[in-house]
Order: sequence, then C-alpha cells, then structure tokens
Amino acid sequence: MLIKTMRRVTILSVLLLFTLCSVAYASDTSDLLDVLQGKPGAVLTRSEFCSMLVKTANLQPADQVSQWPTDVKTNAWYADSIQTLLSANILKGFPNGQVKPDQPITQAEAITFVARTLGLPQKVLPRGTSQLSIPGNHWAFTNYCWMVNEGLLTQVDAKKVLTPQEGADLLTHVFGSAEQCREITDKMETANRSITTMRMSGKMDMQMNLRQVEEANMPSSIITTANTETELVMDKGLHTVMETSMSPGENLPQESITIEQYMTNDGMFMSIPDPETKQVTWTKIPSDIFPNMMDLMKQQTNPIPEEIKNMFHYRYLGEEKLAGKDVIKLAYYGEIKDLAKMIAALGQLGGQLQQTLDQTQGMLQSITYAVTMYVDKETYLPLSATNNSVVTFAAAFQGQTMPIDTMLVSYDFTYSDYNAPLDIVLPKEALDAEELPLTAPDSAGGKTDQPADK
Repeated sequence: MLIKTMRRVTILSVLLLFTLCSVAYASDTSDLLDVLQGKPGAVLTRSEFCSMLVKTANLQPADQVSQWPTDVKTNAWYADSIQTLLSANILKGFPNGQVKPDQPITQAEAITFVARTLGLPQKVLPRGTSQLSIPGNHWAFTNYCWMVNEGLLTQVDAKKVLTPQEGADLLTHVFGSAEQCREITDKMETANRSITTMRMSGKMDMQMNLRQVEEANMPSSIITTANTETELVMDKGLHTVMETSMSPGENLPQESITIEQYMTNDGMFMSIPDPETKQVTWTKIPSDIFPNMMDLMKQQTNPIPEEIKNMFHYRYLGEEKLAGKDVIKLAYYGEIKDLAKMIAALGQLGGQLQQTLDQTQGMLQSITYAVTMYVDKETYLPLSATNNSVVTFAAAFQGQTMPIDTMLVSYDFTYSDYNAPLDIVLPKEALDAEELPLTAPDSAGGKTDQPADK
C-alpha cells in the first residue's frame, strides 16, 4: 500500500512543480538602513540584519514562539522581528537558548538567513556544484552552494563581518526588485488566462535519493532522465511523448524506453513497451491513482490566490534577446512546508487532489522551488523555464520507513505555439485499452483483496 501511496504523492508533487507559477512581493529596500535604531555602527549586528530581512522580504508577523530567547527583552525594538524569524524557523538560535542579538553578523550567518527565507534546499546540493572557497563540511556549505548557483551571491567569505551597507546591499540584491516584478507578473497572470493551446518541450532529470534500509540491497539513488514533447488543449487535455532513461545511480548503465500518454476528459492512458518483447500496449490508468489533470489545467485560468502568492519571492533579472525576441528574465523562489494549506488555497481544484492529499498527509515534508524564466515582452507569455526543486519526504509514514529521502527534480522547458490550431485525439488503441488492475493474482491463480504493490 505504501508504494501505491508514494506513486500518488510523487506524481502530485511533480505536477505541482509545473502548475505553480506564483508571486510574492517584497517591500522597497531604499530605506533599509532607516530600520536600524539610531545611526548605523561600523558593523551590522544579528538583530539589525534580522530586522532588515523582515522588512525587505515582507515577512508577516508571527504568533508567539514556544520558547523566548533568554537574551532578548520582549520590549526590545527588534523583538517582533526576532519572533517572526524564530516562528518561521529562519532564525534557530544557539543550544543555550540565546540568539546573540548584539553579536556582529558574519556573511555565513546572513546568507543562511536569506537562503532559509527564500526556501532554498537545506539538505541537497544543486547538481553540478562548483568549487567554493570554503570546505564541504562547513555548516553553511549547502546554503552557499545554492546562493552562488542561483546568482544570489558572487563573493564567498564566510568569516567576514558585514557592515550595515553590505547587509543592505545583499538584501537589496536578493529582494529589492519586487516592485519591478509586480507589474510584470500581473500581466503574466492575465496573459496566462488567454491560453487555449500550447506546446512544451524539453528535458527533465529526477534523482531519487534513497534511505539505506537495513537488510535491503538498494542503490543510493535512482536517476531518471526524460526528453519530453507535450501538446496541450485546455478543454480537451494533453498529449505527451517521453523518451526516458533510468539508472540506479550516476555513471551506471541506463535503460531507455519511450512512453506516450494522454490525459483527457476520458481519463489517463499510457503506452509502455514490454521490457522483454518490446511490444507496445496501451493501458488505461485507474482514476484514483493520479490527480485530475483537467482540474489542474483549469487552475491556470483562475486568479492566483493571495495565500499562494505569499509563498514565493520574485527577482527581476533584466531584459535580453532570445530567439530574436525581446524578453524579460525573472527568477522566483519558495518553499511549501504545509501541503494541506497550499491545497486549501487552491480550493477550486477539489476532487481527487483533495483525496490524494488526505491519503498522503504526513508523507511530504516540503517542496522547494528555484525557477528562472524568460517571458515574451510583447505577449507576457513564458518562452522558457528552468527549475531546480527538491521534494523532501518524512522519515516514516504509517509505521513504515520511507524508502525515499529526497527527490531532486530539474527541468529545462521551452513553450511555443500559443493558441495555435492544435487538437487532442485519443487513438483507438487507447480507447480500447483495458484498465490497469490494482490487485495481484494469489497463489491459486485467483485474486487477492490486497494491492499488488503492498
């Protein structure tokens, strides 16, 4: 039963990676130094940086924390900021219960607070991590890797103590383009509602990092690569052809197959070659395995709920030329820690998404997003997007050890043929396909009431 549930939640999390394109806005950072009490000193303290971070990232006031720091007075000018960051687990403090508000802040501490605010992954390194000037066992190494990988930081000096201006410059670089993003993303949201058809093509890599279970001979990871071509027609569904390769770890032999699938009002249909005979057969996927893709597609035409917008931070990265077009380059970041809250915000989806969520509560810990996209300056429709996301699973679910620890999903897609005369037509072989059975034969040749993937 666990494997069946994991299949559902894995597909759900991957679908959410593609369907969520949301926005949050930070405040103007031109007056960040005005946040500080009195004239700025020669160095920036931890409490001062925390106060600047809360302002520039537009973090909302939080509820009371369970344990108040022993070295912070409740009436201190920065107390509300400390409370907000503690509640959001951005500021974690020290083992002795202190947060050392008057201690000068180092670059390593500052970029860690920023990385946590953006929701950058804390457990998994970005693929293709380059060499840094700090050792791999440094406590902030993962945060540094993501900050450098995303262009959020260029100079690495972990022990450097920041000045107030350097702290303001860092925060302005990361969060300071929100007002430029506001108009752009509003226009993108309006343009998105006009889409009736489109094509999407590109490459996706998915690396599942597995937990090592006693008495189980398992690889440390499973890597799947897929080249995809997708046609989407909003009121009819989508058609995808995927050339996939799977390998139990890097630098190991791969097995390649071509998968074709349709998601339509008639259901989901998939063709997969038999691994031995190579014969291609069509199968209808039971409706309770996957969320309703048609519902997810309809979500694209609805306004983005404010609760979803507040989960993300956008950056304006300038204008460029792409394939002869004037384009706007944007990046956005976010972490979803409460899947139930997010699905509730997307309440108009309902149906099987809610059913899937109910069945998988407690399996997922978080989904992070680090996305860069190019937007057509004339139409405000996306032309391409690159995403590095990490899905983190709970250690155990329903009394069983979760075999997957984390899943790193990377994709690089291009979008074209908006509102072109496309159609989705199920082939006769798919319409005539038998539904995939969810039960397995017992030893006597009959059926058992237990799922095949118990």
